[in-house]
Amino acid sequence: MMKQNEQTIQSYLQRISNILLINGGFLDNIGLYTGEMGLVLFFFKYARYAGNELFKDYGFELIEKIQQRIYKELPIDYKKGLSGIGSAIEYLVQEGFIEADTDEVLEEFDNRLFYTFNLPLLTITEIIDIGHYAIWRFAGSNTKKELFQKTIFPQIDKIRHNHLLPPLWLQLRGKTISNSWTEKTLSHCKQLIEENKFWNKEIGFQDGLAGWGMTLLTELDGDKSWFSLFPEGFNNERK
Repeated sequence: MMKQNEQTIQSYLQRISNILLINGGFLDNIGLYTGEMGLVLFFFKYARYAGNELFKDYGFELIEKIQQRIYKELPIDYKKGLSGIGSAIEYLVQEGFIEADTDEVLEEFDNRLFYTFNLPLLTITEIIDIGHYAIWRFAGSNTKKELFQKTIFPQIDKIRHNHLLPPLWLQLRGKTISNSWTEKTLSHCKQLIEENKFWNKEIGFQDGLAGWGMTLLTELDGDKSWFSLFPEGFNNERK
């Protein structure tokens, strides 16, 4: 017999998925933290857990919308822009959620993030955001690893050295991101529901229903691989 906590989590997930299905296409941005890319992560993970192709199909629909809205003015920004979206796509391929040639799918991302900008002229935040993306690309199955090693990583390492970036950057370089935040517990989730602070939240990942849904799914399937997409966490109320 299913444990009571599992039944409770599943009931929450059903309600979260219904809300996201209805409202997912109306977000005003396509980013990882606050936009449609965060919903994509939830739906692919939920589809795998529930064995429901409907959620996977919806995830693909959102990816198509995101591709249509990628434009030259989209910022480098990891939370709302190119580097975060590209990293999430690379993650989905690496974890087997989708099948794709990332050298082809992410070609425009590579060109714009690695070769359009003069890295020394960017802000430290922008450089770190590009670094996040570079690490994910380097960890994948692609034909550009040698190119990355000869061009991108030396530039970023030089900038890191000149600006004395904190040790976190070294952890990122090895893709061994440590979690400075803990998993959302079911008891805290229940508390917010009882206080009527849950269902009226934003639907994105940043302190929103998609992020809560991913955390609840992790309570069930134990898959924490997605944590490394959010090295600084994503929920200000996380305890």
